[in-house]
Amino acid sequence: KSWLHDCESNHVFCRQRGNAQVQLPTRLIEIVDADTARLVETAGQTGQYIALSYCWGSEPGNNSMTLKANLSERLESLPRDTLPGAIRDAVTIADRLGMKYIWVDALCMVQDDAQDKNVELGNMSQYYRNSWLTIAASTSSCTTGFIGTTGRCENHPGNTLPRDLVPLNIPINKRAWTLQEGILAPRVLLFGSRVIWFCQHMTRKFQMELSKLDTEVSNTSTEPLRTAGLDEDQNIYDLWHRIVGSYSKRAVSYPQDKLPAISALAAEVSKLTKDEYLAGLWRSNLLRDLLWTTPEPTTHRPDEWRAPTWSWASINDAILYDQLPPKSATALATVSDVATSPISGTVPFGEVQSGRLVIDAPCSWIKFDKGDDPAKTAAPFLRGFGFKIGKNERESLFEMLKTQARPSWKDPEETDEKEKKGYQLPDNITIAFMYGKRDDIVQPTDGDEDSGEKDQHWTMWGLILKHVSGDVSQGDDGILFERVMAFSQVPVGLEGGGLPPARRLHIV
Repeated sequence: KSWLHDCESNHVFCRQRGNAQVQLPTRLIEIVDADTARLVETAGQTGQYIALSYCWGSEPGNNSMTLKANLSERLESLPRDTLPGAIRDAVTIADRLGMKYIWVDALCMVQDDAQDKNVELGNMSQYYRNSWLTIAASTSSCTTGFIGTTGRCENHPGNTLPRDLVPLNIPINKRAWTLQEGILAPRVLLFGSRVIWFCQHMTRKFQMELSKLDTEVSNTSTEPLRTAGLDEDQNIYDLWHRIVGSYSKRAVSYPQDKLPAISALAAEVSKLTKDEYLAGLWRSNLLRDLLWTTPEPTTHRPDEWRAPTWSWASINDAILYDQLPPKSATALATVSDVATSPISGTVPFGEVQSGRLVIDAPCSWIKFDKGDDPAKTAAPFLRGFGFKIGKNERESLFEMLKTQARPSWKDPEETDEKEKKGYQLPDNITIAFMYGKRDDIVQPTDGDEDSGEKDQHWTMWGLILKHVSGDVSQGDDGILFERVMAFSQVPVGLEGGGLPPARRLHIV
């Protein structure tokens, strides 16, 4: 209570955000007495409330969720001793702090009502942003309580640290949904192996073993979104890349939650930039946003479609934005058309049902035959378009393609071991050059004389695409591509004639 009193009394920015009487969420848990709570529908009332951020666990059970079948009963009574451990402990803390209401997603949304969930998911950013306090429970399941699991708290008033520096090795930091919940809340009280207090003004860390904290912190700085103190859009997009990187390492219980679980943060970025959101990417920064990579070349897509291949949300792997072109690089591609269609009009930052992207970019078309070594096959083809790629860079670039290849043999009885080791790369691989950094070098011709003729030397960033449908004879508009991967900092020499012609690429 002393931390909250200090924050409410002395932190100007915290008072502005965390003390106001706000419009309450659609439903809240009302604490009636020491034994009883109930679900209430607020009908537009104003007030203050606490929110809970926690892990559901693999099998939360129906008693931890509000469903159509039990909604009426819970509006009458919700005995506190029937609540799952983490939720029960959060209600206890709210009661001790003198707060009447607490918002818990599993109980305050009707989980088997798609319309209700869509509306409430669209409001989640406001629910956490408007909370008086958010309790973060670090247990791995909602069935496990957290009161009494922390050591004795100690006040270390001289220690402050950025608010987003949170111990990594706790279950709550492995759940995708909790990233946005912690970022948006004006105040967070985290219960883990220690108790940590976050607010807009400062962060105080309490507990023994303080020296371990430095090696257990998040590398993702999200303070600008907390304070909304950014003025330049590009800084916000760079911040978004860091958020995506941190978010992508976390787990979602349901594959289709990949975009919904970051939708509240996307809504906040949209407010700051006034930009169009495209399944995890932004229209005004699209060429750079497309150049996401993964730590390992091989990517893993879910069985069920959830995003176009050009979106990082289409795969299950960690995402990196650490190989982007410098500001001095030239954009070689242009976006002709791009759009995504959300499943629900009430949740524009959530799930999508389709997406399209059309870009115009200089590109090389490569066709591999069965058994071809890509490092060798590509060389004459690229030179045919005026490219000179060094042997090391060429082999490195096309070695990446092998990770996307399928074994070349068809017959399971095949005994030719050499053939079994071969690869059949996707047909009609296309390299699309998105950015380039040019450094022209004068080439001498006779002795030391300088003819003044130049080869163009570039460092390139771009996408590797594969042809998935359509007839090449129908022209560019008849061909569809999928994204395979991005490449970066590949040295390329252009002999006379400059860049290859731009082609129109339809990517799905």
